[in-house]
Amino acid sequence: MIRTLSACAVMAGLVAAVPLEAGAEVELETLTVEKSIKEGPNVFLVDWGINVSSKITVLGADDLSMKGNMGAGAFAQAVLSADGNTLYTASVYLSRYTYGDLTAVMHEYDVATLTARREFVISEKLAQAESQPALLALTPDERFMIVQNATPATSVSIVDLEQGKEIAEVPTPGCWGGIPAIDAMQFTALCGDGTMISHSFDGKGGFSDPARSKVVFDPEADALFTNPIRNKDGDLVFMSFNGNFYVVKDSNGAPELIGKHAIGGADAGWAPGGSEVMTYHAPTDTAFISMHSKAYDGSHKNGAEEIWAVDMTTMKLVGRIKGHHENSVYITQTEQPTLFGSGESGGISKYTIGFKGGQVSGEKVGDFGGLAFFPTLVFATQ
Repeated sequence: MIRTLSACAVMAGLVAAVPLEAGAEVELETLTVEKSIKEGPNVFLVDWGINVSSKITVLGADDLSMKGNMGAGAFAQAVLSADGNTLYTASVYLSRYTYGDLTAVMHEYDVATLTARREFVISEKLAQAESQPALLALTPDERFMIVQNATPATSVSIVDLEQGKEIAEVPTPGCWGGIPAIDAMQFTALCGDGTMISHSFDGKGGFSDPARSKVVFDPEADALFTNPIRNKDGDLVFMSFNGNFYVVKDSNGAPELIGKHAIGGADAGWAPGGSEVMTYHAPTDTAFISMHSKAYDGSHKNGAEEIWAVDMTTMKLVGRIKGHHENSVYITQTEQPTLFGSGESGGISKYTIGFKGGQVSGEKVGDFGGLAFFPTLVFATQ
């Protein structure tokens, strides 16, 4: 709900206590509700909450002005439709808040009014895990939602959004994530033994046996972050804890590793850190990565000291932008893109990005702190 309240209204209780001259009248303003938020591009911040219910705050992408927020249950996952008009969340509710029977609910929100169009119950096995793009994902046609479960046994639910119900639970033992393919009804997951699996599914609740890759990565020596980007060829690109790109083709049954690349020109001791550590600007084929120095075993959660720009054709480092401890980054797909980050400040930081002479520059031009207790995801309309 979007509320506006003037200073007069806020002070109404105090005004009543101030002595007035005889016959003087005080005009009090009342609380009003706007029908919709202001038009224009939006940026969204997911507050996972951890000790409270989750919320999604909406700011104006142009000036970081407050537009409002949407509430969810605990441990929310969130994903935005391609047109930016619909937000989906999946979260859990306990009957006694901290204990009791658990209900997992998917909400469909209308972004313009910040209100729920509908809600429906999904599997209570929903993973109560940090918000990540690979744990709640729309298929390209936006007909189905792929939802990560954990009890701690892992599986993936397929939710039919037209019917508003779960149609299948696909067991994925030892594997994590549900990354939808772009050219088939199929998803890919990372597995603890360094392989990956893909499952195809249909609209009636059927699904295939897993198609398993050969070993793609060493989970002990060079583990992968769960959330990949897609490059200009449509392949998945994962980032490892040590700063290596793993390029995986997921379009023909079993996933296949087709390339592994270090960041060319990188300084020793630097490594990626955070949650949503990588974002991709398709028009310039450039990846942006949250990086920190003096990396050590376990520092993969550290926020950004710098945000590195990497040319994904040459795999060369082409820009280093001063960071502000962001743990999630997101870039718009506009010709002159804007990069948003969230992290230590509990809010959103905004960077302008420039491309000149094969090099990339960036400058922080705004921030809005204190929006979230446990910020996990940031994303925006294009």
